[in-house]
Amino acid sequence: MERPSPTIEEQINSEDTTKIIVQSLAKLDSIALGVSIGAVSGIAVFLATNLLLIKGGDQIGPNLALLGQYFVGYEVTVAGSFIGLFYGFLAGFMTGWLIAFLRNSLVTGYIVLLKLKGSVSAVNDFIDNP
Repeated sequence: MERPSPTIEEQINSEDTTKIIVQSLAKLDSIALGVSIGAVSGIAVFLATNLLLIKGGDQIGPNLALLGQYFVGYEVTVAGSFIGLFYGFLAGFMTGWLIAFLRNSLVTGYIVLLKLKGSVSAVNDFIDNP
């Protein structure tokens, strides 16, 4: 018995599903993700430092001053906020780039695995059904 042709709704759902799958497996741009996370991180350190300076007090930001252990030259000062902006951007960029790189590598590995499974399945079907 012949199968009826798919309805328009089924065709649309199939196309939508295909688009969603392709978009979910698309590669992330490592540079773009690095720049965006770097910008947010750098601005966060810059603003946090300057907000503490504006707030003032006896001890200004002893916890934030600990960033000086990781960011050479960073202090809770106006000049230090610019140093923190640079280092925050640098650390955020490296983090974003690494996230995109690892995600792209895992997706590529998954796609290769799926292709390999498909090839093995096709060979098995050919062998089983001469």
